[in-house]
Amino acid sequence: MNFELPLSGVKVLDLTWHSAGPYCTRLLADYGADVIKIERPKFGDPSRDIPTFFSQEHAKETSSLFMFLNTQKRSLTLNLKDSKGVSILESLVRESDILVENFSPGVMESLGLGYEKLSKINPSLVFTSITNFGQTGPYKDWLGSDLVLYGMGGPMLNTGHPDKEPLQIAEYLPSFHVGSTAAAATSVSLWGAESKGIGDWLDINYFETLMGHIDRRSTALLNYQYNGVISTRPPIAGSPGSGVWPTSDGGYFFTTVLANRFSAMARMIGAEHLLDEPAWATPAARAVPERTDEFSAMVILWMLEHTKKEIRDEVESAGVYGGPINNIAELLKDHHFEERAFFQEIDHPLTGPLTYPGYNFRIRDEDGEKTLPNRTPSPLLGQHTDQILINELGMTNIAVEKLRDEGVI
Repeated sequence: MNFELPLSGVKVLDLTWHSAGPYCTRLLADYGADVIKIERPKFGDPSRDIPTFFSQEHAKETSSLFMFLNTQKRSLTLNLKDSKGVSILESLVRESDILVENFSPGVMESLGLGYEKLSKINPSLVFTSITNFGQTGPYKDWLGSDLVLYGMGGPMLNTGHPDKEPLQIAEYLPSFHVGSTAAAATSVSLWGAESKGIGDWLDINYFETLMGHIDRRSTALLNYQYNGVISTRPPIAGSPGSGVWPTSDGGYFFTTVLANRFSAMARMIGAEHLLDEPAWATPAARAVPERTDEFSAMVILWMLEHTKKEIRDEVESAGVYGGPINNIAELLKDHHFEERAFFQEIDHPLTGPLTYPGYNFRIRDEDGEKTLPNRTPSPLLGQHTDQILINELGMTNIAVEKLRDEGVI
């Protein structure tokens, strides 16, 4: 690589664990920051113990979640409940630009590592805290999982089958959204710190980040406030043709909510004769259950005669809104991802080469698109402890071994 990434030269102390915080620092690392992940001696980040594992024998090092979230980072084990561990962190703060933590409110202060203290050591430090509900307010000490926090702050009322309970969006997406918000806010704050020489303390939390969705949640709340109507989850096939349909080799999703999309779909499946009939002329007429059932029968017969590849070609030609439901193998071979070389192979010492999702950005200038570097694998627990303490903080081998014997590292 013959160019610098946007955050090259920026040093980040990563005191995060689980998912939201590590996703924030992973994004900072992708943009070129040197991220030092501070982990508990012997135990490490709890996400190391979350399945699935590539190898049961090396489970703590091969959690798929941990490997995904912690590429491009270095691991330093440090006991922050020991005064010597605190002293080491303070030494690192002096040379760092950013510190990201996601402990409960008050924990950093109880360790003697609160913003007020660390900002005196390094006035330009950007200190990012990620919590459930924020550093202040009546909810600040509440516990909560992704499910609870998405339910309180996100549009869960609109997610899921209309006849069943509402659902959280898939897996760790709420956490990753919070992590993305934290990474963006941290980067902007860093820009300000570099220009003014004064850092800041960023208070990022799930509740307010997820409540910031202006999509369906706010609409549902306003609808209830002014009309007394509780919004419901939309039906799987709210308009004729909408929904998930079987094909000869899998499934396909369509939506025909807009009137012209229904016309395009009718033509695509050879049912253009419907467009001249009054019973199909308006969205209201097509919303009659009998019309939906009649059209569904036509759609299924047409779908089962075609493959996903054939349907995608037809969709692109007809101007229908839809897309194939791919399994992982099909996703990895998607021709768009292949042409852009999105997926990246990373060679981990305990798993060998594995395929990972690639960068979520590209860099271009007048010379064209730059080739981004291959990521380094997630670190083994404490892999870089000696390197950081000896090479960067100037400790001796004897001093490091003494700290290890004392359980500080």
